[in-house]
Amino acid sequence: MKDGPYELAYGRAEMRAAQLASALIGNGVQLGDPVLIHCSDHRRATVAQLAVLKAGGVCVPAPLHTSRDAFQRLARLVGARLVLCGSSVVAAWMERGRVIVLDEETWQRIGAMRVDRSLPRSGPLEGAHLFGADEDSTDHDAQLIDHRAWSIALSARPRGSGGGTMTVVAHEPPMGARSLSALWWAFATGGTFHTGFRHEQMPGPLTLRADAAVFSPREYARFLDGVVSAGTGQVPRVIVLMGDPCPPCLAERHFALLPAVRLWCEFTPVGGVLPWTTRRVAHDQAHAGAPDIDPHCPPWLNVGRPAPGVRVRVLSPDGLLVPHGGTGEVCATGDALPCDIIRAIAHGPGTADGSVLRRSGRYGRVREDGTVEIASAHGPARRAVKGARYACL
Repeated sequence: MKDGPYELAYGRAEMRAAQLASALIGNGVQLGDPVLIHCSDHRRATVAQLAVLKAGGVCVPAPLHTSRDAFQRLARLVGARLVLCGSSVVAAWMERGRVIVLDEETWQRIGAMRVDRSLPRSGPLEGAHLFGADEDSTDHDAQLIDHRAWSIALSARPRGSGGGTMTVVAHEPPMGARSLSALWWAFATGGTFHTGFRHEQMPGPLTLRADAAVFSPREYARFLDGVVSAGTGQVPRVIVLMGDPCPPCLAERHFALLPAVRLWCEFTPVGGVLPWTTRRVAHDQAHAGAPDIDPHCPPWLNVGRPAPGVRVRVLSPDGLLVPHGGTGEVCATGDALPCDIIRAIAHGPGTADGSVLRRSGRYGRVREDGTVEIASAHGPARRAVKGARYACL
């Protein structure tokens, strides 16, 4: 990993993670225990994640720019009683009970500890991460993701030349969905993760040679603005867009400015962590997803085919399966999706949902060719979409 002028090598990450994992076990962390992680730099956040996973715990990412109320709500939802954090953010957690500050004093204290011989204690089907909803979301549930889902999702992404190691860049602060996805993608290939620009900086041309860069569609639009004003700089081989569907106008700008760069889009609803569908956009497909000819139907955005390990369904309000061409709520099941949902309740920790069906809250349809289309958020009002969604039944 390269975070500005600082580096973290695989060997050092392994050593420190094993030491910290032993300290976590000594502090009572059991298999499946949620542990909150809140760090202001990627290196500490990475070591903390590796340590929690080695100890058999579940990482609960706390994004850097999160309000105190959101912190408290997240900790209560998942029932976490232990926090790993950096010294710059420790004040937000002093009321939560046990806090381990990842500073030099802590590393000196645990560095002399003997590494627990039971490590690692986490298996492929064990929980790896618990992701809370975005702070501005009205849905305060959390998604439990196991190691298998991560592996399936990352294995579907484009590889470097010859399938070798990759250098991956993300511009998001530590513990965000895109930065974590880019981090584990780079690690899965034995490559290097670069942190890119700081959160408060305007994304612009890359100053390093990278195989891939991970953005949200909105973040990538700002990146292209920087390319227009300052030139292309170093060009990655592939751009990965996570989150909402990629608007056709953004794909057009991409190929106008970076025609030789592959564009890979992942539709990741409900928290934006694991992809439901994937799509490699070609230059001649930039206009795909244009509005239907029928003016009474909303515009549709093509988000590609279901990702490996994902089965997409479209359901009516009664929960009935809608045939291809019909419209309703886009839902999905599969091993590459969160293995459980922690539902928020009024008081105390949340409760496990237990359902295998994941709902996106988005209107869409499956075409005859198997591709999925989502109703555009910039189209007609929701009432118009609702009135037209069962026209094909």
